[in-house]
Amino acid sequence: MALNRNHSEGGGVIINNSESVLMTYDHVEITFSDIEPMPDAFKGTKKGSVFLTPYRVIFVSKGKDAMQSFGMAFYLLKDCEIKQPVFGANYIKGTVKAEAGGM
Repeated sequence: MALNRNHSEGGGVIINNSESVLMTYDHVEITFSDIEPMPDAFKGTKKGSVFLTPYRVIFVSKGKDAMQSFGMAFYLLKDCEIKQPVFGANYIKGTVKAEAGGM
């Protein structure tokens, strides 16, 4: 898990040399819960884009927010579920474990 390490000033994504972007989705929302105490960067619903690489998922927010990017390595994602409500948008729900030395 890395906060504000994967975005460029122009709003793009920064990835490692060993990675490639497999898929991109725009108009994505991300919300955090069950964090005590809740840091300001994680409060509210963030809107932006998601980039899928072979190793992780990277969210890059749109606009000027305290959270500009958020990277989640697949091995740190736990209890992931795909939800498909009858009246609402599909979403993925899960837990992200903090990485040692991550920010």
